[in-house]
Amino acid sequence: MRQLLSWRTWAAIGVLLVLATVVQLLTSRGPRGSDGEGVQPSERRVTTIASVMTIQSSEAFAIIDGVTVGSALLTLDDGRVVTIARETPGEINCADRTTPAACVLLADMLGEGVVWYALVDSDGPSVRTLVLPTLVDMVDGGDTGVLANGWYVPLADGVVRTCAGAPRSSTLRSFIESYSETGIRTVLDLDRDEVVEVICAG
Repeated sequence: MRQLLSWRTWAAIGVLLVLATVVQLLTSRGPRGSDGEGVQPSERRVTTIASVMTIQSSEAFAIIDGVTVGSALLTLDDGRVVTIARETPGEINCADRTTPAACVLLADMLGEGVVWYALVDSDGPSVRTLVLPTLVDMVDGGDTGVLANGWYVPLADGVVRTCAGAPRSSTLRSFIESYSETGIRTVLDLDRDEVVEVICAG
């Protein structure tokens, strides 16, 4: 009984408890994003749209497993400066990051913080429109369009519906139902920050 209560015994038990706690902390952290950082949003809503004039980034700036590695500072064409922090969910599909207005930022922002973002190729540094993937649905009473890639984008009032050689659809909803399976060019106006035209493929 005295041996069980000796200081050496208690010291050994204490060391084991400390080791067990350390192992628990290391193994309970889980995969990236389990602590709330870097988790992909359930809806990728676009609330901020702008041409990117300059990108100042760390050497490691990239997307891995859907989240940002490194960080970047983006200067937009309207003068705002947006910070992309590490672990921010996003997509990067812009090859030329040095030419002004070669990239367009589409982001969901909460105040000055970026919740989710996409950095995509512009249709040309001087072009003020951006062609997006097929429009497949409308929500929010027709104020928001849902694209084939899952993005939610603002829709203008009276989106122009264009389809050569076919009658013009009476509504945007009927246009989507008629042409979304064969493809729609969804045209976003970079000055108005909303979709202004949809064009059927072919």
